[in-house]
Amino acid sequence: MYPLLLQVLPYQRDSKLLMNLLSPFAGCICLESGLTDQQEARYDILTALPSVQQRVMAEPGTQAEAFKCAQNLIDHYRPDHAGIKELEVLRHLPFCGGLMGFFGYEAASISPHTLPHSASSGPDTDASLLAQIPIAVFGLYDWAIVVDHQQARSELFILPQCPPDIRQQVLDVTTEYICLTVSASFSTVSSNQDNFTGLLASFKPMIDKAQYAQSFDRLKNWILAGDCYQANLAIPFAAPFQGSAFSMYSILRQQSQSPFSAFIDAGDFQILSVSPERFLSVIDGRVFTQPIKGTRKRLADPDEDSAVQKALLSSEKDKAENLMIVDLLRNDLGRVCVTGSVKTESLFKLHSFTHVHHLISTISAQLPADSSPLALLESCFPGGSITGAPKIRAMQIIAELEQAPRTVYCGSIFYCDYFDRMDSSILIRTLLSTRQQLFCWGGSGVVADSVMAEEYQECLDKVSALMNLPIADQCA
Repeated sequence: MYPLLLQVLPYQRDSKLLMNLLSPFAGCICLESGLTDQQEARYDILTALPSVQQRVMAEPGTQAEAFKCAQNLIDHYRPDHAGIKELEVLRHLPFCGGLMGFFGYEAASISPHTLPHSASSGPDTDASLLAQIPIAVFGLYDWAIVVDHQQARSELFILPQCPPDIRQQVLDVTTEYICLTVSASFSTVSSNQDNFTGLLASFKPMIDKAQYAQSFDRLKNWILAGDCYQANLAIPFAAPFQGSAFSMYSILRQQSQSPFSAFIDAGDFQILSVSPERFLSVIDGRVFTQPIKGTRKRLADPDEDSAVQKALLSSEKDKAENLMIVDLLRNDLGRVCVTGSVKTESLFKLHSFTHVHHLISTISAQLPADSSPLALLESCFPGGSITGAPKIRAMQIIAELEQAPRTVYCGSIFYCDYFDRMDSSILIRTLLSTRQQLFCWGGSGVVADSVMAEEYQECLDKVSALMNLPIADQCA
């Protein structure tokens, strides 16, 4: 067994070279801060080649197994007391080795109605492709490169238990990175875009406007009948493409600089996320969640854009929706966290991103010493900002109205390390790539006074940036 390795690497503000070098490796995961200056956007965490990987498929009874499998995996490989003490040298990093991966929306264990719809229209339809995506994929990662943009510092660590063949591959690729940065020749490194040709056709909704309107009307009837106060109704979109999923992500990350951007290569499918939304983070037992409710599309004219911001900040409807989700999350946290520790740190704070403005609130709490971050994640999963209130009934209604599984959409990308530190995003503004087909979803929170045309447009606004990818005949 080799000793723990901690090595300083050359720092670059943009981690694209590191991502280009790592993207060909199996199980590549890039968690990045999206080149933004926001407080949440401090670190990039890049890794690949998991020592162990697990996939949980969408079968009856497996929802409850997804989180249990993840907990069992990290517990089984967790270093002993002496090993944990040795890891203290990595305490300054946000991740010291452990689990990384994703839980799909259908991994929720709170209701049997969250199982994905069966695809009955043939094996090659878009819906059937979605039904074949696992509800969870996660792996044990014994090494990572952490880029700290606040300190302008990049560090590689490799844990002693990392298998020798993985260790050697990591050392080889980091040596290549050092050579390229020193020689300033990294511009010649392939980013997997050499064979990229783009979309073969524009994104098309998997349901038309009339079908959305019908679902909207049914949802409004349920709301008026008192079944729920709010539910998130989403539209799936699909488009064929040619090239690599990582090339698509490289374009997206430049267009949509979001603090919870991520790329995951799960082999037969890839997740390309430019999410702006944190779900749950846990550091030293302190829990934070930051729900988003309230969205306006940004405008090019500064005066018009300022007016849009003011309108969002003064919108009673958007603030009411935001507050409803804050109450839901406070309730979710209250079931697990220390009694009396749940606090609302801020309400309706305006955050501006490359394409939209959002209202974001922040809630904190204290995790009990005998509870794990993954148990908290399971209890609160999926995030209330993309389900509705009350959550279980809203999810039952969503399953009734939406004709295809959400898979990665509204799930979470997460990491949980050996110090029981966790962070997770909500997978909005996210593409799924499988079999040369791209999928994305746009949703909106429908309440009693919602107007169909406005909610439909909000769905389109939220995915407009994702769809702004080059068409094949425009790529030379």
